[in-house]
Amino acid sequence: MARSTDGQATVLAADVPVYALGFADAKHLFYVGGGGSGRSGVSNHIVRAPLTQKSAELQLGHGATLRAAGDLKLAPGEDAPMCLAVHPRDAALVCGVNEEPARLAQGNNHLRTYTYEVSTRPAARAEAAAELEVAIRATRALPSLRIRDAEHYQKTACFSPDGSLLAVGSSNGEVQLHRYPSMEPVWTHPYVLARGEEVYDTDFSHDGTQLVCATAAQLVVLSTAPRTSEEQGSLVAAARELQRIDRVFVGSQHGAFRAARFGRGKTDVGSRDRLFALVNAAPSRAAKTRASYVVAWEADSWRLLGSRKVSSRPGTVLSVSPNGRLLAAGTSDLCISVLQARTLRSLLRADKVHDFPPTCLSFTPSSRAIVSGSADSTVRLQVLPSGLVPKLSISDEILFVVFLVFAVLLGVLVLHVWD
Repeated sequence: MARSTDGQATVLAADVPVYALGFADAKHLFYVGGGGSGRSGVSNHIVRAPLTQKSAELQLGHGATLRAAGDLKLAPGEDAPMCLAVHPRDAALVCGVNEEPARLAQGNNHLRTYTYEVSTRPAARAEAAAELEVAIRATRALPSLRIRDAEHYQKTACFSPDGSLLAVGSSNGEVQLHRYPSMEPVWTHPYVLARGEEVYDTDFSHDGTQLVCATAAQLVVLSTAPRTSEEQGSLVAAARELQRIDRVFVGSQHGAFRAARFGRGKTDVGSRDRLFALVNAAPSRAAKTRASYVVAWEADSWRLLGSRKVSSRPGTVLSVSPNGRLLAAGTSDLCISVLQARTLRSLLRADKVHDFPPTCLSFTPSSRAIVSGSADSTVRLQVLPSGLVPKLSISDEILFVVFLVFAVLLGVLVLHVWD
């Protein structure tokens, strides 16, 4: 049974609804959000929040400090940024921001790139430590997905682990792959998963060779190497589909996918050989609530490995820790649940983490804490208890080898005794 905790949590008043967040490194968190293109009175922002915490203290479960320091206010009339990708090596960010509604028909430069620069500000007092400041600057705005309607927007953005590829998905069922830093499209035309269905999530495999895309009805795994052909004398590059997983049964009902993530970390202690999905049970007259589950597959044979119920309410977000040993799921009952990745065993449940359901969720680079954001205009950092997962996790494969060696030695011993 998962243990409940108030834990060591820090809550930052973000002043805007928060829709996405990501870490540049152990000290730099970025989040994005705002009130959209209407006249809500809430502007749209990209914000940097430094995480000030010694790693030794964090490992012991002590509290951390989270504050806003570095802010770029977006142009009036533009939509709120709904997704964010932080480059794994360069000081660069990517967001999805719709242009003003009046300009959408002429083309939508919704794919935005930014750079940031960190500088040190001397301390105001001699006994105080110097503070880091971040300047965020817009660099490019370009079209990627065929978004011409103000009701649709860029919903996802993610970099491959080595930072050479960027994937984006839209609320009208399209996905595009870009080379970074050129931003050149890999595919001649965006790949259409299902017209009219939202792309809820996109994520790269640990080696960057595969991309999983999630809609409510299906998971589609694509190769990042395009399929090329010649059409009317021109070379055309198209997405190459590797696997399609349709709706799965969770409990006794069909489920709807909400998020999908490849595992990370070494195979023996991590989960890079796994694919995980957050699945919500379909509405039913017999069921008063829609439960949510985490489901796991092998990432090569696509064999279903198992599932685990995380809440009696629908799930909203899913994250895999950088070391691949933990999963975290946010649910509409305002909770975050932590599971062991290889076994799907429930480890921890944090209740009432926000006033509204979590919209975004990420582990810190050390995998020792979780940061979540919500439309309630807060960002919350939850330090995980030390020893949540044993330092040595033995895989099924290793156990099988140990058992086989033991059986062989036992057989040799028996033969020796009979002789």
